[in-house]
Amino acid sequence: MKKLLYILLFTIVGQTAVYASFPVSEHNNFTQIETVDEDTEDDKKLTKRQKITWILVGLLGGLLGAIIALITQLSSKKKKGQFKFALLGLAIYFAIYIAAGVIRGEIDLNEIFILG
Repeated sequence: MKKLLYILLFTIVGQTAVYASFPVSEHNNFTQIETVDEDTEDDKKLTKRQKITWILVGLLGGLLGAIIALITQLSSKKKKGQFKFALLGLAIYFAIYIAAGVIRGEIDLNEIFILG
């Protein structure tokens, strides 16, 4: 209600200038601040030891290890590639499982390959 009264009063009087309670510069001298991200491409790559570790997580952890690697990669801002190497470890796990089944005679290769 108070704002409406002031608006009507200033409209009738013809007061169109508005004064700010803080200093306003007439010139638009804006300075642009640039932030330089110090992370280089080398910082985002996994080291050889980290790659082997994530392969072992996928190999020993199985599907749970791959899920942990996915969550870690999504939450990590610096390092990328954990999920890829955990999936590689999971693929090695499945290859060992199939090879062991074939050796023991539990898995027939004609059942695995459709055209075989």
